[in-house]
Amino acid sequence: MKIIQKRISQGFLGALVAVSGVPAAMALEVPTASGVKLDIFTQGKFQPTYFSNFDLDSSVDDGATGTSAGAVQVGDEHVRAEVRLGVMASGENWTGKLLLENDFALDANSVDRAFRGQRFGLEQAFFTYTFDPAFTLQGGWTFKNIDLASGGLLYGDDHPLFGATGKTSWGNYDVYWMPINDGLISRINPGPATTAQVNGQEDWDVYASKFDIDLGNGSRVSPILTYSDNQQRNAKATYFGVEYIGNIGAVKVRAEILGVTGSFDGGSSTLENGTVVDNTGDDISAYAAYASFEYPVNDAFNPFIALRVTSGDDDPTDDDVEGWLGITDIGRYSPLIGIDGQFMGWGPGSNAAINSLLFGLALDGAGPGGAGYGAISNAGTGNNPGQIMLSFGSSGNLSSISPKLSYQAQVFPMWFQQTGGLETLSTASGSVDSFAGTELDLAVKYQANEYFAPRLVLSSFLPGKGVEDATGANDAAYVAMLELNWNY
Repeated sequence: MKIIQKRISQGFLGALVAVSGVPAAMALEVPTASGVKLDIFTQGKFQPTYFSNFDLDSSVDDGATGTSAGAVQVGDEHVRAEVRLGVMASGENWTGKLLLENDFALDANSVDRAFRGQRFGLEQAFFTYTFDPAFTLQGGWTFKNIDLASGGLLYGDDHPLFGATGKTSWGNYDVYWMPINDGLISRINPGPATTAQVNGQEDWDVYASKFDIDLGNGSRVSPILTYSDNQQRNAKATYFGVEYIGNIGAVKVRAEILGVTGSFDGGSSTLENGTVVDNTGDDISAYAAYASFEYPVNDAFNPFIALRVTSGDDDPTDDDVEGWLGITDIGRYSPLIGIDGQFMGWGPGSNAAINSLLFGLALDGAGPGGAGYGAISNAGTGNNPGQIMLSFGSSGNLSSISPKLSYQAQVFPMWFQQTGGLETLSTASGSVDSFAGTELDLAVKYQANEYFAPRLVLSSFLPGKGVEDATGANDAAYVAMLELNWNY
């Protein structure tokens, strides 16, 4: 085969962003004798990053934190490298995608010597066949999301999935099953499988559905219904709600409201301090909501206000589990308040009061632990304090300086929705104030050309009185990241 042309494939790249999470990129179109269309794309993303004081206590040496590139030292610099090579194929009624990825922190042992075994692996493989516009089969594993267009409170991640999608006269639908974990396959410890693993009692299956009802004029309303059979945590939970994307005059509106109900069937879960509690019969009842309003004044000034709320648990010792846990919070990549590189999205877990798991903005790992029924890597706790996050910010193009320069900036104060669980922490001084603190974020991007775009992210978290009451810590944390992104 011979490469005959280079072009920006707008339709292909738009689908790629929506379906796979791969950033918009240049692509090479490769003709084949059979008429199958091939688009080849590559990405080299490097992120020199400095973290400081994720435990919010400057008197204590910083420890390590888990990132998408593996564990890295806080209070130190590291370079994350995400290198991707992919191909998108399409023919009559079908598509196929393969994506290879290498994602790790750089040093001699992780590059030259491959000491950590970080070689290219198959990150995504996804295939579709369209029988009719109203019915397309889909299977493989790829990035999917349920509510990334609004607050990202419920789900966004890449897992195996099988289902159907389609376009009808009233709108679109997407239904699929995700075997997130199979206990027999994904057990960590070597050796013979346990009885529970053989019997499937270490599985986590999710059945997701979303229906986009077209309201016209670029607006839609989307009912959501998702069932989580989380045998790893002996929990069954049903998520339900609605998302709205639309306009009120010139104002762009994004909103969602979600609830979850369910119960723990049996077994036990382990708290962070090692104490084992029996959750048999505990009821899950929690909620989350998001709303934002964006008004484009001009190219340089698009102010917005956003509110993000998740319910918290007021008493970790009772039979009610009221802390919100999505399947995977994807707030770090959501519009407006999501900035890839911001403090909360890194999963700061060194301070028990603000433990936000990786990629999310919710405090789904905070508090005394226990009663988990979801979140990324199934690592959340239903005894978390919840949050009320109010964000003010703006984005735009700084054409007065350079037409290639753009920015995104925000400040968001945050409150704990409940403080009862935080008061049970061994570090708590008594009652805990509801004010958690304030995050400040600034991202500046320079689109040098269609192939290269550096981006600078500065982020800081200023702890409030509630964090100090719960953990005794009150020092600011900082993140500085320079992203160098090549796409072709």
